[in-house]
Amino acid sequence: MSNKNILKIGDKVMWRGGFGTEAPKEAVVESIEICEEGGKYGEPVDEVSWAKKNRIVVDLDNGHWARGSQISPI
Repeated sequence: MSNKNILKIGDKVMWRGGFGTEAPKEAVVESIEICEEGGKYGEPVDEVSWAKKNRIVVDLDNGHWARGSQISPI
């Protein structure tokens, strides 16, 4: 059983491009970094609590990167 409170590499998420202004699309997380709030680069991790969403940046399988505010769990 997966834990919906944890985001892991390989999880499917809903992603909104254009810094959250575009229509949502499904994507798969390829990497996660915990950053200083507002930063783009940080410490790579395999998983993180969704509660830290405002401090993460992810790379997605669609060739885009996103801040935590642009993604949500499926």
